[in-house]
Amino acid sequence: MSEHAPAAEAAMPGSEARQPRRASLLRFLTRRHPLALGLVTLFLVAAIFGPWIAPHSMTDTDLGAALQGSSAEHLLGTDPLGRDVLSRLLGSTVVAAEAFLIVVLIGGIFGTLLGLLAGGLGGILDLVVSRVTEVVQGFPTVLVAIVIVALLGPSLVNAMVAVGIAAIPDFARVSRGVAIQLRDREFVQAARGLGASELRILRTEILPGMIGPLVVVASFDGAQAVMWEAALSFLGLGIQPPAPSFGSMLREAQQYLSIQPQLAIVTGVAVTAVILGLNLFGDAISDYFDGDGR
Repeated sequence: MSEHAPAAEAAMPGSEARQPRRASLLRFLTRRHPLALGLVTLFLVAAIFGPWIAPHSMTDTDLGAALQGSSAEHLLGTDPLGRDVLSRLLGSTVVAAEAFLIVVLIGGIFGTLLGLLAGGLGGILDLVVSRVTEVVQGFPTVLVAIVIVALLGPSLVNAMVAVGIAAIPDFARVSRGVAIQLRDREFVQAARGLGASELRILRTEILPGMIGPLVVVASFDGAQAVMWEAALSFLGLGIQPPAPSFGSMLREAQQYLSIQPQLAIVTGVAVTAVILGLNLFGDAISDYFDGDGR
């Protein structure tokens, strides 16, 4: 994710003095990136309120209503077990949001801490952290996921732990780059002159300057988390039936492509919209902190 590091310059503390006043983030997104804002908003609404706005149960079966087309009762039809497709898509969005949070928390907390210490303190610690993150980045995500699931059993958390570990280098690389840019700035030198410890400087002076770039990384890695959750659930390594998931819905739909192709189409469109929205949102936030949000 190093190509997004330039966003750090606009996010640095004190940079407002050199730049025109930025427009509010919401106004910027509404004016310049309405599609990103709309898709992410729809994702959040479905993830937060999905269990309450779902018109039917996400897990109850009704074989008498299996593979029905769109109707007033089932807007997107039913699956092979007679479950409402719209309700299961809403449930899948909740699972995708959980995957997003697990990966961003694991990658964000550990990666940011490592990058902050390595870039802010430098020396041998910087060398060790850089080498360790390179090693972690070299492991295939799916292989790590298979190993973890084999040891701990298939579940959403176990599968996403592997993806979260794979996200650590992204957060570490970006936070390290921002820390290196900030550690010799005038306001940091002033804090040192006032007797602040290095750890306090890292926490109060450098860490706030990372917020913008880290939001960008979180958006892109969160999109990867949604994609990996769907892929691992498709392989049977993620969340287990009868709980809904984009991946498991696609796996079930492939057997009925000739009979009811709508099952695969609506599920594919839904997961694509989520991933596209998060990627577009990351681009929008990057533009905002790169100086376009004025």
